[in-house]
Amino acid sequence: MNEITITVNGKQVKGKAGSTVLEICQANGIDIPTLCHLYGLSDVGACRMCVVEIERERRPVPSCTYPAREGLVVQTHTEKLEKYRRQILELIFTEHNHFCMFCEKSGDCELQKLGYQYQMDNVRYPYTFPSLSVDSLNQYITIDHNRCILCGRCIRACREIAAVNTLDFGQRGWKTTVVADLNQPLDESSCLNCGPCVQACPTGTIFNKINLYKGITDDCEQIETVCPDCGVGCELNVLVRDNNLVRIDAPDLTSPRGALCRMGRFELLEQTQSRITSPLVRSKDCEFEECSLDSAAQRISAGLKEAKASFAGMASTKLPSETLSLFHKFISGVIGSDSIDTPDGASYRIISEGIAKFTGNGKLDIECSIEEIPGADCIMVIGADPQKTNPVVGTLIRRAAGQGKAKLVVVHPSRDAFPLWTDLWLKPKAGSEAALLTGLAKVILDKGLAKSGKADAIKTSLNRCEVGEVTRTTGIDKETLEEAAEIYARAERGIIIYGENLVVSGGADAVATILNLASITANQVGNSLRVVSLKSGANSRGAWELGLAKGIKQDKPKGLYLLLSDDTVDEKLLNWLREIDFLVVQASYQSPVTAIADVVLPSPIWAEREGKYVDMGGRTLEIKQVLEPGEGVLQDKEILMAVSQTMGKELVLR
Repeated sequence: MNEITITVNGKQVKGKAGSTVLEICQANGIDIPTLCHLYGLSDVGACRMCVVEIERERRPVPSCTYPAREGLVVQTHTEKLEKYRRQILELIFTEHNHFCMFCEKSGDCELQKLGYQYQMDNVRYPYTFPSLSVDSLNQYITIDHNRCILCGRCIRACREIAAVNTLDFGQRGWKTTVVADLNQPLDESSCLNCGPCVQACPTGTIFNKINLYKGITDDCEQIETVCPDCGVGCELNVLVRDNNLVRIDAPDLTSPRGALCRMGRFELLEQTQSRITSPLVRSKDCEFEECSLDSAAQRISAGLKEAKASFAGMASTKLPSETLSLFHKFISGVIGSDSIDTPDGASYRIISEGIAKFTGNGKLDIECSIEEIPGADCIMVIGADPQKTNPVVGTLIRRAAGQGKAKLVVVHPSRDAFPLWTDLWLKPKAGSEAALLTGLAKVILDKGLAKSGKADAIKTSLNRCEVGEVTRTTGIDKETLEEAAEIYARAERGIIIYGENLVVSGGADAVATILNLASITANQVGNSLRVVSLKSGANSRGAWELGLAKGIKQDKPKGLYLLLSDDTVDEKLLNWLREIDFLVVQASYQSPVTAIADVVLPSPIWAEREGKYVDMGGRTLEIKQVLEPGEGVLQDKEILMAVSQTMGKELVLR
């Protein structure tokens, strides 16, 4: 990019062509006060705090929207500008209720900092602010309109970062406020509780109810780690004070994973369940009794002898690779069993088998990164609900469809997860998604839309496929099937995103057909096909690559060691666990699972452990410990090693 030179306050500075005056000044360490500007959002020049004087301009102009050009002469801090900025601040302070002593953001407020900077000991104008409503019904987010300066940062964050378009300005003139949808309460609006608006707000207008008055930024230690909730691998900036979680922000709102979601930004801060801080053993009268770790290990050893060879292990995929590797050794070396699985292990085995049908091996690196989603020109979402399972992927899909104008095709029997963005919703009969995919491949080949040499081999395999039979099986008419096939086949950067619903209903054949569709339409980037399979666990891929998803050999093992930590189980798995004679659960919280266990061991929560994750794209990420474990809580590896020692086996950590 070309470099330009401008003169700021008599000194020549350099910057990139296409930058604004504000961007070049900030890049050269020249401070200009701002309020409506936030890095990563579009600039609108609303607050006028960043005004500068430019040679040959008749009046001060906002530097955030003024394009810099070669030879520009700029003054940023003249007496006239400083008086002008102070006058703007005075007017802002009079228009709404900005009495800091009642505000949760006091000490963390950009408006308050400017007040101190410009020595706002009084205002020369009468206070005119009305009494406005406070929208506090949302589970996590409150909007106090009395503190709003109408900078619009929340609106732009909602539109440009979250790609939701829930927030906007409503009414006119002095009655203008930020509204959700058609001036609805936030909890009744289309808000997804992702929270970039909270992070973008420069005052105490929009705030997180969970961290209310827990501490300001300067009082907290900031630690960057990785979200433990799903396979996307979002980076988190966790603020901690006195060994308590205060707030979670995105380190960079503009990165592909920077939007965060309700799970990463808010739900991680909620700890409503009772912690397990001591080993528990079920007594003869079926009540839990606290005991030492040694006593619990002896009870496990006795249970193992009763179960004999029918003992299995299962571990959550929210645990780091180091813990999972040690658990694998524990089950195979100490317990002496090769029966081991993860809660989502069945999905892995199906996906791996499907990939093996396509490539000859089951390696997951055939898929592309989620960074390809925003640049896609067509996205087909099959058997998945990213809004629920992997919300940041949902954000990237909305950005591609809303901002990038990508065509969006949703295949789901009963629910369109993107009703405002979907171009075509196919509603096949439940369980017929695999037949639909085969029909799409057949139409693409019959219409000559295939672009790769592999098409001939696939065409031969589909000789017996009849489009009429596909329409009868799926309930999708021929015209709709052809429309979907043409949208996808004509795309140059089309991506297929599929989830667990398709894996369960379609099996390995459906996975292989998806890969074939991407292959024959040449939708690939480098050696990877433009295909993304959604994974529920933060370290699902890491666990699978470590061999933890071999599967439980018995339909109902007599004994099972479940390393659950702070994860949860669904009703189906819970019912299966109820049938096991001897159950050991290592968990952070009391839950229906621990209630049916014979032995319960404590486990740290996500913030109390460290290690490495492998996200769904194959990146290895380091997670950091942000809290010290509570009294009585050891690390999972320490418990596994102690139990092994009591059982007369040595578990070596490498």
